[in-house]
Amino acid sequence: MNTKNQEKQPKKPIEITGGLENLSFPILHLLGYILLIFSLVDYLSILIPPQLTNPVWEFQAMGQMVDHVWSILLGLTFIFLHNKGSFIKPREIAILKFLSWTALIIGIFYLLMLPLGINNSLTLYKNINNQFVNQQGQQQEQLQKVTEKLNATNSAQELNNLSRILNIPPNQNSSSQSPQELKTKISQQIQRVAQNSTATANAVKREQIKNIVKNAVRINLGTIISGVCFIALWNMTRWIRIIDKNI
Repeated sequence: MNTKNQEKQPKKPIEITGGLENLSFPILHLLGYILLIFSLVDYLSILIPPQLTNPVWEFQAMGQMVDHVWSILLGLTFIFLHNKGSFIKPREIAILKFLSWTALIIGIFYLLMLPLGINNSLTLYKNINNQFVNQQGQQQEQLQKVTEKLNATNSAQELNNLSRILNIPPNQNSSSQSPQELKTKISQQIQRVAQNSTATANAVKREQIKNIVKNAVRINLGTIISGVCFIALWNMTRWIRIIDKNI
């Protein structure tokens, strides 16, 4: 009976001593190295094969590198976490020094991507405008050819055939209308279709420009924040670069 009562009594809380704490930090270090390895694989998949003369690829690659930056920062943070009383082996000191300088290099690399990101944003914006202008020019050229063909057509039968070719719905009273009236109605329908096509193209253009502006702000601002974070991490890990001098 006494044995059962002792089993039901709540156990006392166990204090985490320095030794147990030291055993917990290697888990974070291992996780940090795993995150760095996965980050390296992700970056290689982003950058290979390179298309350095393609602004679309460069813009998308920059966006993906900004999106994946958290794994490198988090991995480096876990690796550099050390508590008071822990021991760092000489080999580990060399690795940490290398990673500290690597953080500086990556930070500078991200900041140097900013001009490229701005230039690619402007290039993509110009490409959208040029594409829209070319589409409008092709549409005007097609409209002019159709108008010339319409003006050269005189019989009602030929006008009805032209309507079918242009996918214009036939008018119920087309048989009782004169060729000039049919020409007028077909011309009005052609103009209406052209206006609708222009309105649709304008809507697509506005949506594409909005997406480019949003992505440009996100990517270019992300490169600045990422670069500053890496440089700040390099500065905050100065202790590992001078640890030999303090011994």
